[in-house]
Amino acid sequence: MKNSRRAGIGATAFGAVAAVAALTAPNASALVTGISVSGTQYCVNQTYTVTVDVTATSFLFDVSLTDNDTSVGSSKVSNSQATFSWTPTTTGSHTLKATQEVVSTKSTTVSVVDCTPAGGSGSSASNPLAGLLSTLSAH
Repeated sequence: MKNSRRAGIGATAFGAVAAVAALTAPNASALVTGISVSGTQYCVNQTYTVTVDVTATSFLFDVSLTDNDTSVGSSKVSNSQATFSWTPTTTGSHTLKATQEVVSTKSTTVSVVDCTPAGGSGSSASNPLAGLLSTLSAH
């Protein structure tokens, strides 16, 4: 009787541990495998494409994207990828984090700079040499 009771307690404890492990383990069918951002220099108020790669079987779960913990949005998966349009509005370090199924995340950090030319938008009004060059080329 003692041995069967011990075996029952052991089986119950093992079952409880297995259940906790199953609930806390990432779902193998929903994994973010990579994140990339188009471009090589990142400028304020310019739009870039963020591509999130996921496992082939995770098409059922949307991917969410954050920029420094602020939501960029959510996207459906197609051909093992989710894509986002991202327009940074501030300079500095931006950590882009893709999440799927709460337990699978990947992130990348990029540095955003102000790419506005000194003196304005680059028109001839803000660049006196532009007017001179157009005058010289007209002759």
